[in-house]
Amino acid sequence: MTITPALKIADIMTREVFTLSPDLPADEAAASLAAHGVGGAPVLEADGRIVGILSRTDLTDPERRRPGTSPTVRDLMTPGMLALRASDTAMNAVRLMVREEVHHVIVLGERGELAGIVTSSDVLRALVAGDPEDAPAGDPSDPATIH
Repeated sequence: MTITPALKIADIMTREVFTLSPDLPADEAAASLAAHGVGGAPVLEADGRIVGILSRTDLTDPERRRPGTSPTVRDLMTPGMLALRASDTAMNAVRLMVREEVHHVIVLGERGELAGIVTSSDVLRALVAGDPEDAPAGDPSDPATIH
């Protein structure tokens, strides 16, 4: 698979999305992100409504933390979201991530519900999975074969 104009977000997105509650303590959220091996997660209210996204950057931003408090996800998250639909092109997601300097774009379903997430890692996986005839000789996971 390569990033072509025809490639859709649905082809590369992560469908099983780890999410956070806005009321979760920030320290627990940080541990959960690390345990799931993700750099950020959508924040959903109990009714499934997406209210923001929390990234590792948000967790470490000193301007978002007030001394002497125990912040929650709601206190530190980026409210709102950057979102596209699964039917949009993968290149639209790449352009949005570059323009907005983010690593995650939420993917919405037909009714505005969370359908997935596309990350910079998803894009890189699509590039690595490209046409084997175009790949250099050797094991692509071996740093010595990467040019």
